[in-house]
Amino acid sequence: MRENRFENILAFMAAGVIGVSLLSILAILIASWLKFKLIAVVLALPLIGLPLGFVIIFTLLIISIVRKSRENR
Repeated sequence: MRENRFENILAFMAAGVIGVSLLSILAILIASWLKFKLIAVVLALPLIGLPLGFVIIFTLLIISIVRKSRENR
C-alpha cells in the first residue's frame, strides 16, 4: 500500500501545533504559580494553536474519508 505523504505531513503538523500549545499552557501555569511574567507570544500560542490544530485534524479526517470512499469504488 502506498503511503500518502500529505496525510503524514498533516498528522505531524497537528501533533506539533497541539504539542507546542500544550507546552505553552504548562509554561503559563508554572509562570503564574511562580509569579513570573511571560512574553505575549507565549500567552497567545494556545489561543491560536489549539483551534489551528483542530482545523488540521478535521482536514485530515475529511481527506481520509474522501480517499477511502474513492478506494471503495
